[in-house]
Amino acid sequence: MTSTLTLALRARNANRVKPRYQICLIHPFDPRGEKVGGLETYIRDFITFHPTDTDILFIGVDSTGELELGKLHRMTFRGRGFDFLPILHYSDQQAREAARSIRTSLTGQFFMALLRHFGPIARLIRARRCSVDLRRVEFSWLPAILRLPFVQMLHGEGAPKLQMDSLLRKYAFVHNTGERFAVAMSEKFLCVNPFITERLQRTYPRRKDKIDTLWTWVNTDIFKPQLWPLRSSPFQIVFAGRLDEFKDPPLMFRTIDRLRRRLNGDVRFHYIGTSDPHRFEEFAAIEDITVRHGFKDAAGMAETLASAHAGILTSEFEGMPRCVLETLAVGRPVVAMHLPQLEPVIHSGDSGYLVARNGSRDDMVDALVQRFVDVRDAIEAGAINPVQIADSIRSFTPGTQLARVFRYHQEIQDARGLAAAAPTY
Repeated sequence: MTSTLTLALRARNANRVKPRYQICLIHPFDPRGEKVGGLETYIRDFITFHPTDTDILFIGVDSTGELELGKLHRMTFRGRGFDFLPILHYSDQQAREAARSIRTSLTGQFFMALLRHFGPIARLIRARRCSVDLRRVEFSWLPAILRLPFVQMLHGEGAPKLQMDSLLRKYAFVHNTGERFAVAMSEKFLCVNPFITERLQRTYPRRKDKIDTLWTWVNTDIFKPQLWPLRSSPFQIVFAGRLDEFKDPPLMFRTIDRLRRRLNGDVRFHYIGTSDPHRFEEFAAIEDITVRHGFKDAAGMAETLASAHAGILTSEFEGMPRCVLETLAVGRPVVAMHLPQLEPVIHSGDSGYLVARNGSRDDMVDALVQRFVDVRDAIEAGAINPVQIADSIRSFTPGTQLARVFRYHQEIQDARGLAAAAPTY
């Protein structure tokens, strides 16, 4: 027989309230738009995978020009609801064009929009008792002024000698000042690979305990192992992302050209992205064998990656390149110029090859070409398979990486008493 005490405990437990967490994302971006990259994927996945006990407020950009600025809109993305406060109209076409000054750049205009809408933003974030999640250090002043805790992430921009299609190399002091301020004021400062983490810990030794690494991840619900293309000929190579100078497109294009000559023309190159490759003279040699796919959403990206045999990366610098993780996740090997952060996922002969930065440019091209020949031969011999390749990224998933960010926000809000009580039903 159930005792009166047991019934009372059950009744109390039924009425017990659980904390509900509020996170505010601030970034000059529209998750519904066509812009792609690591920062954009982070935000889209943040919305997609946020816990059921967490509400998301996103302060960003309307790329359509259809939404009223400064007004809260309830939106749905990938079946998940979130509140969207657009403060700037800025089209995808504008975002693709390189700005000539800070005033005309997306970052600069978004900064000014934050100032224009500061009052409503401050009231909204304070009323919701949010902690703030930031991708760009240039916006760290806002939660600091509001005395709200924030988690900051550094995706690798502003690295020494970095060549980028942005104003950061011209106005590096803006980023560096923001970096120092964000390190000082944030509750947690996360970097996309341990090498950036170590650099910052050396630079800011008094803050080293809050500086940590958060690896990039890949959405394995979308990017999953796929069978090899039905046809083994031509040999299909793919690259996804922007054609920034630091990604060394000339080296990439020269490699594809030389591989075509090595394989008697039996090569196709696929580019997923919105950059114009014609500004690199080396592209002319492979234009006739290149398929330009333009923008692809995540599902389209996975399908196009799976239609290829291998991926390529020739960057001089990266955070942790998401395109590599996504290519590996669909079961395609990657041949890349060596970067230390790629060592955990590109295992020689099993999931691709890392090519050492030794010798002349011609030597590196030859080395890359030989590794692609090795990959093609391994595929034809059945020595590698998509499931084996995809296994190399098993630790780089939202469940292992992104979940940490949500946990940090929960711990911060619990410690500060910010989490609101929500009844259970």
